[in-house]
Order: sequence, then C-alpha cells, then structure tokens
Amino acid sequence: MRRILMLACLVVCGCLSTPVTAPAPIAFHASRSAREATQVAAVALANAGFRVAQIDSIGQLLSATRTATHNGNEDYITCQLPRGSGAAANRQTILSITFRAKPSTSGSDVTIDGKVTTSYPGYEGTAMQTAPNDTDCVSSGAMERQLEMALR
Repeated sequence: MRRILMLACLVVCGCLSTPVTAPAPIAFHASRSAREATQVAAVALANAGFRVAQIDSIGQLLSATRTATHNGNEDYITCQLPRGSGAAANRQTILSITFRAKPSTSGSDVTIDGKVTTSYPGYEGTAMQTAPNDTDCVSSGAMERQLEMALR
C-alpha cells in the first residue's frame, strides 16, 4: 500500500509544472542624457519588432508592446506550458516594456520593466476558454538586458 501511495505521489508531483517568475525591473545609471537614452531605447525596441509609444509630454517615458501568436515571442519570454503543447499552439502573448529615463547630474537614471499578458484565442467559445492572464508567461529579461547593454 505504501509503495502504491508513494508511486502515485511521484506521478502527480512530476506532472505539476513549476510557476514561472518574472525578473525584477532593471534600474541603472546611464552616462547618456535622458533624452538620448530614450531615443536609443526607442530605436532598439522598434528594431526588435515592438510598437513604441511616448507616454509623457517630455519624452522620457516609453511604452512598447510586441504581440505574437504561438511561440513568436519566445526569444523574450518564458512560459509555464511547453513549446509543443496544444496550449502553446493556441497562445498569444503581448510583451510590454516600460522604459523610463530620469535626468541626473551626470547622465540619467534608467528603469526598465517587462510584463507579459497571455491569452488563448484558439480556445474562444470552447470549454477550454480562459481569461487573459499575467501568470502563464513572463518576461525572460532578455529585451530589458539588451536595452541596458545598449545604454552602458
């Protein structure tokens, strides 16, 4: 009886997926002015396929989004469900990057944060339909690190 119970526990534990955790926002000092840092970030984000928008009136806060179906954002995100799963085939992810550069005495203080919203449009109207969520996939931090490297 103990062996059966232990085997059942191992099987159940092996099937559970571990939740993915998003990295903390990146904060650093850049030697470039806030305006120049924002311009560099806008170009880098656009070159990576993001739609970039200026959020504030002085041009030091950007919002960028990149929407992809299936595994189109896999270079920049980490997901709980495996790549070849049925859910991955029906997945749509929106990677949002928020970039802020604040002027400082010798350059700018930069903060970069990434967030992923996951939905499954292939399941709409079925019993498997779920609401969009921010937990199935998270930013891997790759785009945030690319921006940091471009500004250091």
